[in-house]
Amino acid sequence: MPNAGFAEWAVWLDHLYAVLFVLDLFVQMRTAVYVAGEPVTNQKFLLENYLKGWLVIDLLSGLPFGLLAGLAGFPQWAPWLGLLRLLRIPKISHLMKESGSFLPMGPLERMAVTLFWLIFSLNAVSCVWAATYPNDGSQDYLTFFNKAVYWTTMTLSSTGYGDIVPTDNAGRIVSSVAMLLGVLFNGFIIASISSIVLQANNYRVRQQEKLINLSSFFNQFGVSRELQNAIFSYYAHSATEKNINSKEIIEGLPDAFQKQVLHQINMHMIAQVPLFKGTSTECLSAFAGVLISEIFNPGEEIIEYGTIGQEMFFLQHGVVEVLTAEGYPITRLRNNSFFGEMALLGGIKRTATIRAVTVCDIYKLEKADFDRVMELFPTV
Repeated sequence: MPNAGFAEWAVWLDHLYAVLFVLDLFVQMRTAVYVAGEPVTNQKFLLENYLKGWLVIDLLSGLPFGLLAGLAGFPQWAPWLGLLRLLRIPKISHLMKESGSFLPMGPLERMAVTLFWLIFSLNAVSCVWAATYPNDGSQDYLTFFNKAVYWTTMTLSSTGYGDIVPTDNAGRIVSSVAMLLGVLFNGFIIASISSIVLQANNYRVRQQEKLINLSSFFNQFGVSRELQNAIFSYYAHSATEKNINSKEIIEGLPDAFQKQVLHQINMHMIAQVPLFKGTSTECLSAFAGVLISEIFNPGEEIIEYGTIGQEMFFLQHGVVEVLTAEGYPITRLRNNSFFGEMALLGGIKRTATIRAVTVCDIYKLEKADFDRVMELFPTV
């Protein structure tokens, strides 16, 4: 009975794959492609490009020929026709290469790709072993396949076999090839995992090299210890933060794009403030153009209780704490927070003290600039 249940489940899964493959044919016909670095969405061009490219392979691997053979009265051909789906394997490498050239894969994506090829290799060798020693009917399908996977895992991982041994020439040939593949297989897995680990630690290594070079530079030119500590504190905080180092990314962009990206980041920060909700893009752009960048070291007061405010602040990177008039901490604000916006309305005393806990990258909007922009957009 378990055998029948497993067979029925496998049949339904096979039908599901057939439906997904057919649907993918239509998706591929309408998927945009890149030509000379530009996306092309013209339907006629996409259809002609698909007809000249992957159509034949997708048809052979996508259409349910195995199911059609069973319905036509030739069920013995169904398993062999099902192997046509393997024609999609070259397409996987093509898609990975294409996606990698546009957006490099991170550690998780690379691990997923390695896992895919691991499972594929295990399944392929297991099928060869199962074909070499077919089921004589004494075992259900699940047990039979599990036994083949067990032999493959044992052979590829240890370049040898244990309690399941070949008993004829065909089996010995398959085992010999599998053991040779196991040597390459182990080397590939070890190299892939090592590469992923090195890539994951690449940022930390670069930060450590930067700190060593900074230390040598500071000592050579006699930079004060106080300034050194402030700079090292900044880099130490940046290294422990899980957020993206936006400044490092922006500085790596071409000069022509840096100002545009910074301007749009500033617009995004301003748009989060309730005071500016519903303002036009032109108005947000004007406000973003007058923001002033400042850096506060740990312990510095950004806002002092009781003073008349003349600016509001946007905390791009870092941590600040909010203190009462008596100096008791109330809460902490982190990346992408804002505070002091009521000062833009004029003549309002600060109701709390804001102090930097870590090195903070802050943008400031002064009331004079705020009033000047408001004159340009009176409807606001």
